[in-house]
Amino acid sequence: MIEDVVINRNRVYLTIDHVRIETNNGIEEKNDQFVVFVKNTEPNAVNFGEQIKDSDGRNIVFNSIQEAKDYTIEKLKKSIYPPDFHHPLRYTNENLSEITHKVLLFDIGPANKNEITETIRGQIVGCFLAVNPPNLPAVARIITSSGERKLDFFEIKNIRRE
Repeated sequence: MIEDVVINRNRVYLTIDHVRIETNNGIEEKNDQFVVFVKNTEPNAVNFGEQIKDSDGRNIVFNSIQEAKDYTIEKLKKSIYPPDFHHPLRYTNENLSEITHKVLLFDIGPANKNEITETIRGQIVGCFLAVNPPNLPAVARIITSSGERKLDFFEIKNIRRE
């Protein structure tokens, strides 16, 4: 099964296939075990893409197509960068995955001015949402090489890739 999905404004193709094992009777297909391949261009019969692996580099086997798809999409949200970045105040809860769990540069300054006073390098690992609708991101928890910082989204002037 090939499915194209959009992750962080990028089209990605997922190929979900049955696990096949070699037995004395030939190649046997497992009906309850699946693997996933990911490719940035449409896969073909020769090249499905790169297989999803765990942190130790071992192939991951899933028990259902839905489990395979859900896991892969969540994993890819943390590694695929968007083609460009929005102004920090244009992010919503729905598109926060574009800027979370990725090493980025954050230009920061006073909340009520356009001035940039410093640039930090880090990852947003958590975000507090405003309590009033539409519950926009309010404070970002950023891990840097020197520790953790909490920044109001009004203090973040620009987000960019290294």
